[in-house]
Amino acid sequence: MVSTYHQYISSPLWEGKRYGSGQFFSPLKDLSEQTILVENSEENKNDSYRQRTKYDDKVDSYFSTYNLEILLSHKDSYLEGKLNSADDVDCYAFSYKQRVFYEKMGISSKITIRLENLTEGCDYDLVVYDKDGNQIGIAKKNGDGNKELTLPEWDHGTDYVIRVENRNGEAVDAEGAYRIQIAEEKTPNKSHGQSQVQDQTSKESEAGYTEKVDRLHDEQYSALPEENRYQGDESLEELLKRMAFGERLSRQEQEYLKIYANLHDYERAEAACKVQNKLYPEIVDRLKNAGINLEGKAWELEIEAYGKVTVSGDLTEEEREKTEKILEEEFADQLWDTYMQASDIDSERYNQISAYREISSFLQKATNGQYKWEDIYKDIDKYGSIKVAGLPDKLCELLNSQESNGKYEQLRDDIYLLWSAQGWTEESSWTDFRAKYRLDDAGMSVMQ
Repeated sequence: MVSTYHQYISSPLWEGKRYGSGQFFSPLKDLSEQTILVENSEENKNDSYRQRTKYDDKVDSYFSTYNLEILLSHKDSYLEGKLNSADDVDCYAFSYKQRVFYEKMGISSKITIRLENLTEGCDYDLVVYDKDGNQIGIAKKNGDGNKELTLPEWDHGTDYVIRVENRNGEAVDAEGAYRIQIAEEKTPNKSHGQSQVQDQTSKESEAGYTEKVDRLHDEQYSALPEENRYQGDESLEELLKRMAFGERLSRQEQEYLKIYANLHDYERAEAACKVQNKLYPEIVDRLKNAGINLEGKAWELEIEAYGKVTVSGDLTEEEREKTEKILEEEFADQLWDTYMQASDIDSERYNQISAYREISSFLQKATNGQYKWEDIYKDIDKYGSIKVAGLPDKLCELLNSQESNGKYEQLRDDIYLLWSAQGWTEESSWTDFRAKYRLDDAGMSVMQ
């Protein structure tokens, strides 16, 4: 459950991919203007590195999904986000594709990421991971009340995850917003030859890069105050396993994992811990308040992409119906999202399942369940462009419009993604997918 293999972190947003022809691009933004991105509190789900963060743009009021790369376009641009609870985390994708071009032109570039506007008494961490989930930077206080880090000079990657979290698990300022600014500094490097670019692009071989990551981690560990250094003899795997089983780790153990653990392994253990310590007690208490006592009973639950919950096991028919109704109305989204984080699903399948769920959930609400994914098909207009068809005319018009908003743009991207997967991936791999849990007196666990 907590294996140490490296999971390639990918996202359809990072390479700006659109699926199929006739694709829709957001209206071009004037890059000479300041950009202020604000997390969309109603639509946003970014507790996982694989989720797509949605924003409102304060400048042009266009709701969409951005990569934080857009913040490089103007020195006063920033992202504004909030931690909504003590255990909330925010993950953001950041691409730096320009680096490859700069290196070919003999230009060195330096990226500095700042965490600003922290409310007094709040101690947030900003941590950066490379595309393989290796931690390559932890922001430090810079003397003016903010925190910042500079990406290592030896790192020549282009895709990153920025993760913001509450350092001590204490109360957060849910009303106060933090800010992330990203600055770029370019300098000529005439000695930077083509052969060197090729070597660096391949990260000076995997072994060389891994050695430098390990060295950085050891330096970070050595820089910790002595009272925060983990001195135990448990391995990373053992610490993550304890975390996944719901044990509360010491501060020293937490600091150790923050430095050395791979993001994929850490997030899975973190989600499993949430299942045991947060969701399970909340579900048991809610059902008990509804007159359903499940003590001494073992049962299972499944959640479909449409949000329907099915319960089976040692329950009476009345208990089953009541339990399904409560879970479906109050816990379905949490249970689904946490399952997706805790289970070992590769990124490609994760994106397909997530796209299918987004489309299914939207159609369930927008058409009152009258239309499903299976009703959607491709249509070719007189210009040879692919159009979404099979849904009510008004809905198709919105999905195909060049002037639609970001919600429909993202839905259309999801449709193109699934169309592109058809033929080489069995459709049942996402249409039949279920989030599954087992519950008994010992707790709650994810079923693979």
